Amino acid sequence: MDLSTLKNTKPNRNLFKKILAFVFALLVIASSYLYLDNASRKAENVIQVIRVKADDGIPAYAPLTKKNVDTYNLIEKEFDEGMVRAEDLDDVLDKLTTYYLRKDSIIYKDQLTDEKPLKNEWLYEVADENEVLTLPYNFLEVGGDILVPGDRVRIRVSYDNEKSVGASSGNPNMSGGGTVTVRETEVLFDSIVVKDMLNSNSRSIYEVYKEVQKLDDQKRQEVMKSEEFINSIKPKALMLEGSSEQINNFAKYQGFENQSFLITILSRKNSSIILDQLPTLEKEVESWIDNPEE
Repeated sequence: MDLSTLKNTKPNRNLFKKILAFVFALLVIASSYLYLDNASRKAENVIQVIRVKADDGIPAYAPLTKKNVDTYNLIEKEFDEGMVRAEDLDDVLDKLTTYYLRKDSIIYKDQLTDEKPLKNEWLYEVADENEVLTLPYNFLEVGGDILVPGDRVRIRVSYDNEKSVGASSGNPNMSGGGTVTVRETEVLFDSIVVKDMLNSNSRSIYEVYKEVQKLDDQKRQEVMKSEEFINSIKPKALMLEGSSEQINNFAKYQGFENQSFLITILSRKNSSIILDQLPTLEKEVESWIDNPEE
């Protein structure tokens, strides 16, 4: 009998492996049970949240009211801490939505604000030393719908100027001297920014775009197909931001007879076009203008 083989056997090694595997299996079973139990409890626990009730949804910057929202039961595992709980309804009533919210969508805290949007917000960005001038014009003569708020333009003024003419002028009809009317043209504004445009109702066209942007896609397309909307974005006057010196120069020509203005559009290379903030809306508007019968 070879005793050396008995020395090499280690009976405790297999026993240790079996115990380790048994303990590991117990841990897996226990953790699985705890996970399933926790998931089951979360499925049973219900949290009430706030959601949109209004059939047409809630437009951007519209207040939350008891008429346009209601409560909704949500299982705990689907709840997010960013959602507004039903118990906090009174705290969020009259808060404004930051953008359009669809019907039945759950309302989140970061979708609400206390601040009302500013009307004609660009006025708040006008430099203290500058002034804003309103200048009527014919939009068909100035690029049609190409000219938009944020563009820079050059404006020339033509006017009738009375000039004195003496006997030495060589005009046989002016032997004793007198005056003649001379048509003159000068650069009024070499470069001035179009801050906004007004339609025939003296309403800001930029504000018209902003109002339409608040609507949902279907309603927005319906509105933009209307003749009323097309007319509302046809400008009749420019709102120009200029220095006091530029505005004083404009005032100087108000006393001349038969003045007229020639407006040309300058490069957009260094301009900040306001409607670039609404590129999708701009393209949709252009498509409805090009195809009014669609």
